[in-house]
Amino acid sequence: MKRGVLKRVLCGGLAAAMVFSMAACGGGTGTTAVNSTEEKTTEAKASGEQKVIKFMHRFPDEPYNSFIESKLHEYEAMHPEIKFEITSAQNQEYKEKIKIVVGGDDTPDIFFSWVGDFTERFIREDLILDLTPYMEADQEWKDSLIESQIEQYINKDGMLYGIPFRLDCKLFFYNSKIFEENNIQVPKTWDEFMAACETLKAAGITPIAYGNQEPWSASHYIGTLNQIFVPDDVRAKDYDPASGEFTDPGYVEALEHYQSLLPYMTENPNGVKPDMGRTNFVMEMAAMYYAELIEIPYIKQDNPDMNFGMFNFPKVEGAKGNQDILTGVPEGFVVSSKTQYPDECVEFLKWFLGKEVGTQQCQEIGWFNAAKGTTEGLTDTALLDGYQAVMDAKAMSAWLDNALYSTVCDEYLTTVSDLTNGDITPEEAMAKIQVKAKEAQTLVGTGK
Repeated sequence: MKRGVLKRVLCGGLAAAMVFSMAACGGGTGTTAVNSTEEKTTEAKASGEQKVIKFMHRFPDEPYNSFIESKLHEYEAMHPEIKFEITSAQNQEYKEKIKIVVGGDDTPDIFFSWVGDFTERFIREDLILDLTPYMEADQEWKDSLIESQIEQYINKDGMLYGIPFRLDCKLFFYNSKIFEENNIQVPKTWDEFMAACETLKAAGITPIAYGNQEPWSASHYIGTLNQIFVPDDVRAKDYDPASGEFTDPGYVEALEHYQSLLPYMTENPNGVKPDMGRTNFVMEMAAMYYAELIEIPYIKQDNPDMNFGMFNFPKVEGAKGNQDILTGVPEGFVVSSKTQYPDECVEFLKWFLGKEVGTQQCQEIGWFNAAKGTTEGLTDTALLDGYQAVMDAKAMSAWLDNALYSTVCDEYLTTVSDLTNGDITPEEAMAKIQVKAKEAQTLVGTGK
């Protein structure tokens, strides 16, 4: 992110203020007549003034779904003119469905979307509302948000296209008891990491819990390794579908290092669901697990007594990429450019993704949004450690499966799955990806 671009969005701008006032009606006796929320809602419906906002998210599981829906209903109670139509779907189903509905007649007004080309595909079709003018017009809103997280939702053209709902990153979680019993120190380098894996395997312990039945799981490993082995400028060029080639030898090195981890991972990971990989770690059937920050609540729910720690992906001596990047970016909500109610959608997001709701979200479901000060009163050390890892990151990078152009991403996921099965070499995998990258250069010019 160029600092000039970031300043235009986060620090620059307009001095306009958005002022909203509510006038109470005085009765003849000098008392103030205030309608109840129920009466206001009834009046709004009767007069046809109610504005229906379609809201789509990908968290149908509990307690996340109930938290989201309760907040939307709370907002409806405060704003009787607003009515939400809420739909949700699980992760993979959501990804497929949202690609279909966005741009059609049933486009949600507000919907969950990821940083990177997953949303850029919609931006290329002018389907996403530019939030830049709204943020430039509201200094208080800008100042209330964590700059390093907001900048992840600003594209190369300076467009602010989303607001984070939850912060995230990828860290290795480790079972403290297993490490202590096997005299293993937290590894900082790749050699130390591999030595720890060998010690654990020799002791009859699966070193790394892993499930790749849904291939996005492997993409988190590959994305991190690409950052380590491929220079930033080369990787940025390749991840841009208009110029991607993927010919740098660092991509093969990344796949080779991934391949070297497979003997220490859960057996036949392509047949294991990612959440089952987490379960194996939680049930202490494996010593480590490459986990997302947002998985901490799941782990604590399934095994409240488990004592675990976290460490960054180990550094590889001599690698030519950037080893200071923390994999993971915030995930949030965007507004459709086709909505009839852009101002109302933005006003809602200011509240829903702000400090008040963010603090409740942190306390109730263990997820952080991008508002400042949401950790006040939080005592969970694991959550605080994960949050601090995000705050301390020198740089962050989008998940590989969201950063890449769709056809290149599909090829990457397929070839890495084949590599995991032992059906293909790293060189053969990259040759296939290079073909798709060349095709993408022509496709992106057509807006596909």
